[in-house]
Amino acid sequence: MVDLDSQCNLTGLVMGEKALDIDLMNNLYDSRDNLTLKPIVEKLIDGQKPDVIIDSERGNILKTQNENLFLLPGHLKVSDLDSQISVSLKIAQGVPATKNIPGNLPGVLQQIAQKNGIDYMILDLSPNVGGLNQIALMSSDYFIMPTSPDYFCLQAIYSLAKTIKGWQQEIELFKQNADATSSSKFLKNKPIFLGAIQQSPRNSKPAKSFQNWIDKIRESIRKDFIPILEKMECVVNQDKFQEAISNGDNLQPYDLAYVPDFNSLIAKSQERSKPIFELNESDLRVDGLVGATADNMTEKIREFKKIFNDLSERVKFLTSP
Repeated sequence: MVDLDSQCNLTGLVMGEKALDIDLMNNLYDSRDNLTLKPIVEKLIDGQKPDVIIDSERGNILKTQNENLFLLPGHLKVSDLDSQISVSLKIAQGVPATKNIPGNLPGVLQQIAQKNGIDYMILDLSPNVGGLNQIALMSSDYFIMPTSPDYFCLQAIYSLAKTIKGWQQEIELFKQNADATSSSKFLKNKPIFLGAIQQSPRNSKPAKSFQNWIDKIRESIRKDFIPILEKMECVVNQDKFQEAISNGDNLQPYDLAYVPDFNSLIAKSQERSKPIFELNESDLRVDGLVGATADNMTEKIREFKKIFNDLSERVKFLTSP
Protein backbone atom coordinates (compact mmCIF):
# COMPACT_ATOMS: atom_id res chain seq x y z
CA MET A 1 0.00 0.00 0.00
CA VAL A 2 1.34 3.41 -0.99
CA ASP A 3 0.08 6.46 0.90
CA LEU A 4 0.00 9.27 -1.67
CA ASP A 5 -2.33 11.48 0.37
CA SER A 6 -0.35 14.22 2.13
CA GLN A 7 -2.70 13.89 5.12
CA CYS A 8 -1.28 10.36 5.57
CA ASN A 9 -4.54 8.82 6.80
CA LEU A 10 -3.57 5.37 5.51
CA THR A 11 -0.23 5.56 7.34
CA GLY A 12 -2.08 6.52 10.52
CA LEU A 13 -4.57 3.66 10.18
CA VAL A 14 -1.79 1.10 9.76
CA MET A 15 0.43 2.43 12.54
CA GLY A 16 -2.36 3.30 14.96
CA GLU A 17 -1.68 5.64 17.86
CA LYS A 18 2.07 5.29 17.30
CA ALA A 19 1.60 7.68 14.39
CA LEU A 20 0.68 10.39 16.95
CA ASP A 21 4.13 10.14 18.54
CA ILE A 22 6.09 12.91 16.82
CA ASP A 23 9.50 11.62 17.93
CA LEU A 24 8.70 8.08 16.78
CA MET A 25 7.52 9.29 13.38
CA ASN A 26 10.58 11.52 12.95
CA ASN A 27 12.78 8.51 13.68
CA LEU A 28 10.78 6.45 11.18
CA TYR A 29 11.31 9.00 8.42
CA ASP A 30 14.94 9.79 9.28
CA SER A 31 16.20 6.22 9.63
CA ARG A 32 17.83 4.78 6.51
CA ASP A 33 16.55 1.38 7.64
CA ASN A 34 13.02 2.42 6.62
CA LEU A 35 11.77 3.14 3.14
CA THR A 36 9.28 6.03 3.19
CA LEU A 37 8.06 8.65 0.75
CA LYS A 38 9.90 11.49 2.53
CA PRO A 39 13.40 10.94 1.03
CA ILE A 40 11.91 9.64 -2.22
CA VAL A 41 9.89 12.83 -2.74
CA GLU A 42 12.90 14.99 -1.81
CA LYS A 43 14.99 13.25 -4.45
CA LEU A 44 12.17 13.46 -7.03
CA ILE A 45 11.90 17.20 -6.47
CA ASP A 46 15.66 17.46 -6.98
CA GLY A 47 15.17 15.80 -10.38
CA GLN A 48 16.84 12.46 -9.66
CA LYS A 49 15.86 9.51 -11.85
CA PRO A 50 14.20 6.30 -10.59
CA ASP A 51 17.34 4.14 -10.93
CA VAL A 52 19.42 6.59 -8.94
CA ILE A 53 16.78 6.86 -6.22
CA ILE A 54 16.35 3.10 -5.89
CA ASP A 55 20.11 2.57 -5.68
CA SER A 56 20.43 5.17 -2.91
CA GLU A 57 17.43 4.03 -0.84
CA ARG A 58 18.25 0.72 0.86
CA GLY A 59 15.61 0.82 3.58
CA ASN A 60 12.83 -1.74 3.95
CA ILE A 61 9.16 -1.09 3.31
CA LEU A 62 7.15 -1.15 6.52
CA LYS A 63 5.69 -4.48 7.60
CA THR A 64 2.09 -4.68 8.84
CA GLN A 65 0.34 -7.21 11.04
CA ASN A 66 -0.34 -9.24 7.90
CA GLU A 67 2.88 -10.93 6.79
CA ASN A 68 1.94 -10.47 3.13
CA LEU A 69 1.02 -6.78 3.36
CA PHE A 70 3.44 -3.85 3.39
CA LEU A 71 3.18 -0.06 3.58
CA LEU A 72 5.16 2.72 1.93
CA PRO A 73 4.42 5.46 4.49
CA GLY A 74 3.32 8.83 3.19
CA HIS A 75 4.62 12.25 4.17
CA LEU A 76 3.46 15.87 4.04
CA LYS A 77 6.12 16.59 1.39
CA VAL A 78 4.08 14.54 -1.10
CA SER A 79 1.98 17.67 -1.67
CA ASP A 80 5.09 19.49 -2.96
CA LEU A 81 5.13 17.19 -5.99
CA ASP A 82 1.62 18.14 -7.07
CA SER A 83 2.20 21.54 -8.64
CA GLN A 84 5.62 20.52 -9.94
CA ILE A 85 4.13 17.63 -11.93
CA SER A 86 1.25 19.77 -13.26
CA VAL A 87 3.63 22.43 -14.55
CA SER A 88 6.08 19.89 -16.00
CA LEU A 89 3.41 18.23 -18.12
CA LYS A 90 2.68 21.57 -19.77
CA ILE A 91 6.17 23.03 -20.24
CA ALA A 92 8.40 19.97 -20.74
CA GLN A 93 8.64 20.50 -24.49
CA GLY A 94 9.95 24.03 -24.01
CA VAL A 95 11.94 23.31 -20.86
CA PRO A 96 13.74 19.98 -21.37
CA ALA A 97 15.04 19.95 -17.80
CA THR A 98 11.52 19.08 -16.63
CA LYS A 99 10.97 16.17 -19.04
CA ASN A 100 11.52 13.46 -16.43
CA ILE A 101 9.50 14.84 -13.55
CA PRO A 102 6.06 13.37 -14.47
CA GLY A 103 7.31 9.82 -15.02
CA ASN A 104 9.80 9.61 -12.16
CA LEU A 105 7.30 8.87 -9.38
CA PRO A 106 5.58 5.91 -11.12
CA GLY A 107 9.03 4.76 -12.19
CA VAL A 108 10.22 4.62 -8.58
CA LEU A 109 7.04 2.88 -7.38
CA GLN A 110 7.23 0.26 -10.13
CA GLN A 111 10.87 -0.48 -9.31
CA ILE A 112 10.09 -0.76 -5.59
CA ALA A 113 7.39 -3.31 -6.44
CA GLN A 114 9.77 -5.33 -8.62
CA LYS A 115 12.57 -5.20 -6.07
CA ASN A 116 10.32 -6.50 -3.27
CA GLY A 117 8.37 -9.10 -5.27
CA ILE A 118 5.06 -7.26 -4.82
CA ASP A 119 2.01 -8.73 -6.58
CA TYR A 120 -0.38 -5.80 -6.14
CA MET A 121 0.49 -2.19 -5.37
CA ILE A 122 -2.48 -0.18 -4.07
CA LEU A 123 -2.21 3.60 -4.32
CA ASP A 124 -4.26 5.63 -1.84
CA LEU A 125 -4.94 9.05 -3.38
CA SER A 126 -6.23 12.33 -2.01
CA PRO A 127 -9.63 13.65 -3.21
CA ASN A 128 -8.45 16.20 -5.76
CA VAL A 129 -7.67 16.55 -9.47
CA GLY A 130 -4.08 17.78 -9.20
CA GLY A 131 -1.00 16.65 -11.11
CA LEU A 132 0.04 14.02 -8.58
CA ASN A 133 -3.31 12.23 -8.81
CA GLN A 134 -3.24 12.54 -12.60
CA ILE A 135 0.12 10.78 -12.80
CA ALA A 136 -0.72 8.19 -10.14
CA LEU A 137 -4.01 7.23 -11.78
CA MET A 138 -2.88 7.30 -15.40
CA SER A 139 0.27 5.27 -14.71
CA SER A 140 -1.71 2.54 -12.92
CA ASP A 141 -2.87 -0.70 -14.49
CA TYR A 142 -6.32 -0.57 -12.88
CA PHE A 143 -8.45 1.66 -10.67
CA ILE A 144 -11.47 1.26 -8.38
CA MET A 145 -13.92 3.99 -7.39
CA PRO A 146 -15.10 3.98 -3.74
CA THR A 147 -18.48 5.69 -3.39
CA SER A 148 -20.81 6.95 -0.69
CA PRO A 149 -24.53 7.69 -1.15
CA ASP A 150 -24.50 11.48 -1.21
CA TYR A 151 -24.46 14.49 -3.51
CA PHE A 152 -20.71 15.09 -3.22
CA CYS A 153 -19.89 11.62 -4.54
CA LEU A 154 -22.20 12.15 -7.50
CA GLN A 155 -20.53 15.49 -8.14
CA ALA A 156 -17.09 13.83 -8.02
CA ILE A 157 -18.12 11.30 -10.69
CA TYR A 158 -19.21 14.10 -13.03
CA SER A 159 -15.93 15.90 -12.33
CA LEU A 160 -13.76 12.84 -13.00
CA ALA A 161 -15.71 12.00 -16.16
CA LYS A 162 -14.85 15.46 -17.52
CA THR A 163 -11.27 15.40 -16.27
CA ILE A 164 -9.94 11.95 -17.10
CA LYS A 165 -10.19 12.31 -20.88
CA GLY A 166 -8.17 15.53 -20.72
CA TRP A 167 -5.64 13.83 -18.49
CA GLN A 168 -5.09 11.07 -21.02
CA GLN A 169 -4.75 13.52 -23.92
CA GLU A 170 -2.26 15.67 -22.03
CA ILE A 171 -0.09 12.71 -21.10
CA GLU A 172 -0.29 11.29 -24.62
CA LEU A 173 1.00 14.58 -26.02
CA PHE A 174 3.71 14.63 -23.37
CA LYS A 175 4.79 11.10 -24.32
CA GLN A 176 4.84 11.93 -28.02
CA ASN A 177 7.18 14.87 -27.40
CA ALA A 178 9.42 12.95 -24.97
CA ASP A 179 12.63 11.33 -26.11
CA ALA A 180 13.60 7.71 -25.60
CA THR A 181 15.74 8.49 -22.55
CA SER A 182 12.96 10.13 -20.53
CA SER A 183 10.94 8.41 -17.81
CA SER A 184 7.72 8.88 -19.80
CA LYS A 185 7.81 5.12 -20.46
CA PHE A 186 6.42 4.63 -16.94
CA LEU A 187 3.26 6.56 -17.87
CA LYS A 188 1.11 3.73 -19.25
CA ASN A 189 -1.84 6.11 -19.70
CA LYS A 190 -4.54 3.41 -19.98
CA PRO A 191 -5.74 2.48 -16.48
CA ILE A 192 -8.60 -0.01 -16.62
CA PHE A 193 -11.68 0.82 -14.53
CA LEU A 194 -12.65 -2.31 -12.58
CA GLY A 195 -15.80 -0.91 -10.98
CA ALA A 196 -17.16 0.89 -7.92
CA ILE A 197 -17.54 -0.11 -4.29
CA GLN A 198 -20.97 0.99 -3.12
CA GLN A 199 -21.35 1.92 0.53
CA SER A 200 -24.55 2.12 2.54
CA PRO A 201 -24.99 3.93 5.88
CA ARG A 202 -27.02 1.00 7.23
CA ASN A 203 -26.40 -2.67 7.83
CA SER A 204 -29.62 -3.83 6.23
CA LYS A 205 -31.53 -2.41 3.27
CA PRO A 206 -30.71 1.31 3.00
CA ALA A 207 -33.35 3.93 3.63
CA LYS A 208 -35.14 5.22 0.53
CA SER A 209 -33.27 8.55 0.58
CA PHE A 210 -29.90 6.78 0.56
CA GLN A 211 -31.06 4.27 -2.03
CA ASN A 212 -31.96 7.18 -4.32
CA TRP A 213 -28.37 8.42 -4.15
CA ILE A 214 -27.01 4.91 -4.75
CA ASP A 215 -29.22 4.61 -7.83
CA LYS A 216 -28.15 8.04 -9.12
CA ILE A 217 -24.48 7.16 -8.65
CA ARG A 218 -24.90 3.83 -10.48
CA GLU A 219 -26.72 5.61 -13.31
CA SER A 220 -24.05 8.32 -13.56
CA ILE A 221 -21.27 5.73 -13.74
CA ARG A 222 -23.09 3.87 -16.52
CA LYS A 223 -24.24 6.88 -18.56
CA ASP A 224 -21.63 9.57 -17.89
CA PHE A 225 -18.44 7.72 -16.98
CA ILE A 226 -18.38 4.40 -18.85
CA PRO A 227 -18.93 5.83 -22.38
CA ILE A 228 -15.91 8.12 -21.93
CA LEU A 229 -13.80 5.26 -20.58
CA GLU A 230 -14.82 3.05 -23.51
CA LYS A 231 -13.53 5.64 -25.98
CA MET A 232 -10.30 5.79 -23.97
CA GLU A 233 -10.06 1.97 -23.89
CA CYS A 234 -9.99 2.20 -20.11
CA VAL A 235 -12.83 -0.03 -18.92
CA VAL A 236 -12.90 -3.72 -18.06
CA ASN A 237 -14.55 -6.09 -20.54
CA GLN A 238 -18.30 -6.13 -19.79
CA ASP A 239 -18.72 -9.89 -20.26
CA LYS A 240 -15.83 -10.59 -17.92
CA PHE A 241 -17.30 -8.18 -15.37
CA GLN A 242 -20.68 -9.92 -15.52
CA GLU A 243 -18.94 -13.21 -14.87
CA ALA A 244 -17.05 -11.69 -11.93
CA ILE A 245 -20.23 -10.53 -10.16
CA SER A 246 -22.33 -13.60 -10.97
CA ASN A 247 -22.10 -14.79 -7.36
CA GLY A 248 -22.85 -11.40 -5.79
CA ASP A 249 -26.17 -10.44 -4.23
CA ASN A 250 -27.88 -7.53 -6.01
CA LEU A 251 -24.66 -6.43 -7.73
CA GLN A 252 -25.15 -4.53 -10.96
CA PRO A 253 -22.72 -3.15 -13.53
CA TYR A 254 -20.35 -1.67 -12.34
CA ASP A 255 -20.69 -2.65 -8.67
CA LEU A 256 -17.68 -4.56 -7.36
CA ALA A 257 -19.09 -4.86 -3.86
CA TYR A 258 -21.82 -3.53 -1.63
CA VAL A 259 -20.42 -2.65 1.80
CA PRO A 260 -22.77 -1.84 4.70
CA ASP A 261 -21.90 0.60 7.46
CA PHE A 262 -19.19 -0.56 9.87
CA ASN A 263 -20.91 1.11 12.85
CA SER A 264 -19.00 0.57 16.13
CA LEU A 265 -16.68 -1.98 14.52
CA ILE A 266 -14.76 0.86 12.85
CA ALA A 267 -13.72 2.06 16.31
CA LYS A 268 -12.49 -1.44 17.19
CA SER A 269 -10.64 -1.63 13.90
CA GLN A 270 -8.83 1.66 14.52
CA GLU A 271 -7.99 0.73 18.10
CA ARG A 272 -6.40 -2.54 16.98
CA SER A 273 -4.86 -1.17 13.75
CA LYS A 274 -6.28 -4.05 11.77
CA PRO A 275 -9.03 -4.41 9.15
CA ILE A 276 -12.54 -5.03 10.42
CA PHE A 277 -12.64 -8.50 8.88
CA GLU A 278 -9.49 -9.46 10.84
CA LEU A 279 -11.01 -8.64 14.24
CA ASN A 280 -11.65 -11.65 16.47
CA GLU A 281 -13.36 -12.55 19.71
CA SER A 282 -10.32 -11.68 21.82
CA ASP A 283 -10.37 -8.15 20.37
CA LEU A 284 -13.95 -7.80 21.59
CA ARG A 285 -13.26 -9.30 25.01
CA VAL A 286 -10.58 -6.68 25.69
CA ASP A 287 -13.40 -4.15 26.06
CA GLY A 288 -15.50 -6.50 28.16
CA LEU A 289 -18.02 -7.23 25.42
CA VAL A 290 -19.88 -10.44 26.14
CA GLY A 291 -23.23 -12.07 25.53
CA ALA A 292 -25.56 -10.96 22.76
CA THR A 293 -23.57 -7.80 21.97
CA ALA A 294 -20.36 -9.77 21.41
CA ASP A 295 -22.25 -12.42 19.41
CA ASN A 296 -23.81 -9.79 17.13
CA MET A 297 -20.43 -8.15 16.52
CA THR A 298 -18.79 -11.49 15.83
CA GLU A 299 -21.48 -12.29 13.26
CA LYS A 300 -20.97 -8.89 11.61
CA ILE A 301 -17.23 -9.54 11.42
CA ARG A 302 -17.94 -12.83 9.61
CA GLU A 303 -20.23 -11.00 7.18
CA PHE A 304 -17.58 -8.39 6.44
CA LYS A 305 -14.94 -11.06 5.95
CA LYS A 306 -17.11 -12.70 3.30
CA ILE A 307 -17.80 -9.35 1.61
CA PHE A 308 -14.11 -8.51 1.37
CA ASN A 309 -13.08 -12.05 0.43
CA ASP A 310 -15.58 -11.95 -2.43
CA LEU A 311 -14.32 -8.50 -3.43
CA SER A 312 -10.69 -9.64 -3.49
CA GLU A 313 -11.60 -12.68 -5.59
CA ARG A 314 -13.38 -10.44 -8.10
CA VAL A 315 -10.37 -8.15 -8.33
CA LYS A 316 -8.03 -11.11 -8.82
CA PHE A 317 -10.30 -12.50 -11.53
CA LEU A 318 -10.68 -9.18 -13.35
CA THR A 319 -6.93 -8.48 -13.27
CA SER A 320 -5.94 -11.94 -14.45
CA PRO A 321 -4.85 -12.41 -18.11
